[in-house]
Amino acid sequence: MKFSKFSKYLQKLEETPKRLEMTSILTDLITELSPEETDKAIYLASGYLEAPFLGIKFNLADKMVIRIIEQTFSTSKEPNLKSKIQSLYKKSGDLGSVVYELKKLDKNSKDLSVTEVYAKLFELTQIEGTGSQEQKAAKASAIIKELEPLSAKYVTRIVLGTMRLGFTELTIIAALAQFLSLEYQRSAGYSRKKTLAKEIEAKYNIYPDIGFVAKKIKEKGISGIHSIDMETGVPVLSQKCQRVSGMEEIPERIKHMWAEFKFDGTRVQLHFDKGKVSKKTKGPQKDLFGAEKVGFMLKTFTRNLEETTHQYPEIIEAAKKQIKAQSVILDGEGIGFNRETGRFLPFQETMQRKRKYDIAETAKTIPFKYFVFDILYLNGKSLIEKPLKERRKLLTEVISPGAVIIVDEYLETDEFEELEDYFQKAKSLGLEGIVVKTPEKAYEAGARTYSWVKYKTADRDLLSDSVDCVVLGYYYGKGARSEFGIGGFLAGIYDPKKEVFKTISKIGTGLTEETLVKLKQMCDKLKINEKPANVEMNKVFKPSVFVDPKLVVEIGADEISVSPSHTAGYALRFPRLLKFRADRKATQATTLDEIKEMHKNQKGKRLFK
Repeated sequence: MKFSKFSKYLQKLEETPKRLEMTSILTDLITELSPEETDKAIYLASGYLEAPFLGIKFNLADKMVIRIIEQTFSTSKEPNLKSKIQSLYKKSGDLGSVVYELKKLDKNSKDLSVTEVYAKLFELTQIEGTGSQEQKAAKASAIIKELEPLSAKYVTRIVLGTMRLGFTELTIIAALAQFLSLEYQRSAGYSRKKTLAKEIEAKYNIYPDIGFVAKKIKEKGISGIHSIDMETGVPVLSQKCQRVSGMEEIPERIKHMWAEFKFDGTRVQLHFDKGKVSKKTKGPQKDLFGAEKVGFMLKTFTRNLEETTHQYPEIIEAAKKQIKAQSVILDGEGIGFNRETGRFLPFQETMQRKRKYDIAETAKTIPFKYFVFDILYLNGKSLIEKPLKERRKLLTEVISPGAVIIVDEYLETDEFEELEDYFQKAKSLGLEGIVVKTPEKAYEAGARTYSWVKYKTADRDLLSDSVDCVVLGYYYGKGARSEFGIGGFLAGIYDPKKEVFKTISKIGTGLTEETLVKLKQMCDKLKINEKPANVEMNKVFKPSVFVDPKLVVEIGADEISVSPSHTAGYALRFPRLLKFRADRKATQATTLDEIKEMHKNQKGKRLFK
């Protein structure tokens, strides 16, 4: 497929906010693509070059791209090129649109194929070392020069990471199911779109590389996804916990209870494989002690599928000594602790380990423990279909005792009183609470069901939980806050059925000066000129500055009330910001269904701490 034709599909996607229309457009695109270019086109439409967990980035900021645009059009007849670029950018807030307007005056372009453009962009990401920025600028400029206006617009956005077409991998999965369904109808005269979508999603949950999944389907149809299996080096989507309104609800949901401590840390999925040579990972190539990294594959990932291997050198060192297996995938929670007292550190202190530099020094000041609670893969075979009891037995056989990697303790009981005592123990240790699981159940990758439920220590006092919200924009400050340029922000929750974010609260109280400064810095990195297509918002809540919905914050409040103004249909009463959740993606925020359930379970009591 020619890239100009591909760009017209992208334009159609950009022009519609309707998920069903997006699905149909993507289905048509997938139908026209060849198997060889399917993965590349799906990646590019999503705004990246390979599965996000591989960490391939262009590392080109706005200022550099403006320089690239100046370089690209330096021979044009535009007399005041710099001021023209700035004027167009101020008007649209999108450098892709700037390139489009300037390219319309340029008649010299080639109609390259999707594969050719992809190869050129991939080469751009591989430029490193001394003088790399200048080389990247020259390479990017050459690519833009070759393309027609619409193609150049979208390539610029891809390079900047600002595609924002309003769909997620779930929309692509729906389109793949629709494509297969149409193929079935042509060959067998019937459709099973819904079951196909579930099958594809199940495979994506254990192999979250949507380009790879799409290519397999184009190559072999439904049999293509049957060949997709879990493998080391490819993170599995984490199973998540459901909420309960009170501890008494737990035995109603789970008769035979398996309780574990809930640590207020960061999810860590560890991949270990002696049969694979470790490719170069992000960050330093030496461990905490200055030794070269291990020769076989050893990686860690967050629940966001971000590779964090270089951030946890002590886990890597411990894994070499404590894991007794050829290959394994572990699921657990990493948490910092005070070396003198042994007490666990608050979440915000633990998250200081999330950094690119000074890792060894930070590891000394914020040492880590990795509490492993599940094993998903062992010696070449997936274990997720096995019940928790069997998986835990295998886990204890695979991990040797040690000070860093610890197989988490648990309580197995049918007695509510024992569960109460275990909860009190968690509270006395300063832990966040407990997670209760169904020991007979399989590991449900990517799911949030009542086979796992959580209950926090904060719930005991005020019978509730906090809400993970997405920042949708901020408001300029008034009075004393005017010096910060921010006085409050608009928060939303996620509706996965419609794949949109809906407003639930306007938050302006309880924000310290330090928090305001940090919040504005984070928001300004994500600011955009217009409301994104995947945000539903009443105009009365229009913020001073729109923000790309990526920043997740944890919010506490007194209760949830019905709201005719907020698009979620609910509002948070007396909301306040508790913490920033750098470990969560926007689509992992609290969902609309969860808010409905929490509102129903209030029972007239105050909700949040």
